[in-house]
Amino acid sequence: MASASPLRAVTAADFDAAVLSRSQALPVLVDFWAAWCAPCRVVAPLLERLAPEYAGRVELVKVDTDAEPELAARYGVRSLPTLALFARGALVDALIGAQPEGVVRVLLERHLERPTDVERAAAVADAARGEVDAAVATLERLAAAEPDRPAHFLALVDVLIGAARLESAAARLEAAPVRLANEPALAERRARLELAHAAAAPGEPGSRAARYAAAARQYLGGEPAAAIEAWLALLGEEPRLGGGALPRALKAAFALLGDDHELVAAGRRRMASLMH
Repeated sequence: MASASPLRAVTAADFDAAVLSRSQALPVLVDFWAAWCAPCRVVAPLLERLAPEYAGRVELVKVDTDAEPELAARYGVRSLPTLALFARGALVDALIGAQPEGVVRVLLERHLERPTDVERAAAVADAARGEVDAAVATLERLAAAEPDRPAHFLALVDVLIGAARLESAAARLEAAPVRLANEPALAERRARLELAHAAAAPGEPGSRAARYAAAARQYLGGEPAAAIEAWLALLGEEPRLGGGALPRALKAAFALLGDDHELVAAGRRRMASLMH
């Protein structure tokens, strides 16, 4: 009788708890597979060998895409097998197709905690206490020493934006590592930087420029609906406010909320109508 697989089978009912929530504590590798998929049968025993070795450092689970098509659609799985790596509640890396063991190990090792991850967290804490120069110096060093660890670079940008060093943040983003070019995390930082610029925009009290900046501060303060409404009202009055800054702020706001957010579809329609 065949022994049970060390990979837990996850369904739509427990995916959020078993993968998204669990990945807040340690990385979770999800094997999206199907019984009819020959390459999946090649990858499965490899993962079963790796699971005990990485126990306590990486969680390995599997999703049968025939039984759970909504999960495959949710994460854009179009080819099998797809090995999707989740960390901090989000999909952060993936391999498609039957990959050799060495490639799978590189994927896993890339996301395991290192001593420098602890150092990065300490630097971010330093910045929160106002020790921004020291934090920036540490994060610059870590980003240069471990270019394969994008979290260092992203933390550096976050600290600069949080400290209102917007020009420095913009310069770092302009020189972002090539491997991050298509990463959603990089687009998110660019959107946040756009809104930070908007929040800092000068303007006479009561002027449209001041209202534009106030709406940005509302958005960053956790009031997206009020901010978007204020920006759309301004768009109806002066579509090219700030040389196009207003449409850019709205696009950044929508990007940060995500396509599925209730404010986004209607907001984009109103924006298009007001601009055309």
